[in-house]
Amino acid sequence: MRLRRLLTMAPVLLASIALAANPQDEAIARNAYAKLAYAVQSRTVYMEVQNNPDITSAELANKLQANELRFDITEMSSGALSEIASRPYSDFVSPPDRQDELGIAFDTETFNENGQRFTSHFAIPHWVPSSDDPGGNWDVPVKDALGGERTFSRYISATITVRFQGRSRTYRAFWLFGADIRAIDLVTGNSILRSFALETAYPSVLTDTNLRSRTAVSDWLNSTQRFVPSCKTGKQDVCCDSAMHCGVSAEDLRSTKPAPNTTAAPKGGL
Repeated sequence: MRLRRLLTMAPVLLASIALAANPQDEAIARNAYAKLAYAVQSRTVYMEVQNNPDITSAELANKLQANELRFDITEMSSGALSEIASRPYSDFVSPPDRQDELGIAFDTETFNENGQRFTSHFAIPHWVPSSDDPGGNWDVPVKDALGGERTFSRYISATITVRFQGRSRTYRAFWLFGADIRAIDLVTGNSILRSFALETAYPSVLTDTNLRSRTAVSDWLNSTQRFVPSCKTGKQDVCCDSAMHCGVSAEDLRSTKPAPNTTAAPKGGL
């Protein structure tokens, strides 16, 4: 994507009043990456147990390792956009460099079981060739790169290392906050990250259906459950800790009663 196209997609008017760094914004961005990685895990569990109902916990663990998506975040900073108005835009966003990037599809699985409806949000990653020409001047000041709409007033900047299927990329990503949230991540993808910043990653198709009665699913749910004190219980979402490991809160996992066993697997469909 050329710089001109990106500027059209991500307009912003810099705030005139400086705002302090916001730990909540940092947590939102960090958790979006963590939840995305968890959504890939939970889809692997779902697909493998559907394809092989007798899969063992050890076999599932090998599948999860082979398909693991992992993010490491360093050099994270945050604050008011007005504070970085004169700095080069390339300090915050790595321009396309023709290396492969991730193509990640947002996958929603919804099905009915025993008269109940269950929905989970998953993600499907794969490496794809970069289709973007760096183009343009990426060293323009932030105030020129992000000009126009009165939507955002705060930012998050971070160095991201993404690892998947034995390959990795390290790059700079930029998040905007205000009346809305926008990710500018040209390797992992803007839309998919915003989705997981706003959407739940709770795997109800695994926790609330008879799939949970299968040993491999139960073992995975138990191994990934989180005991984070700040977790919101009541199945609003999964919980992610400071190490970016996510899972169902221990309290939610204890309180969830899976659907009774049936002879048939859950049926897909709306």
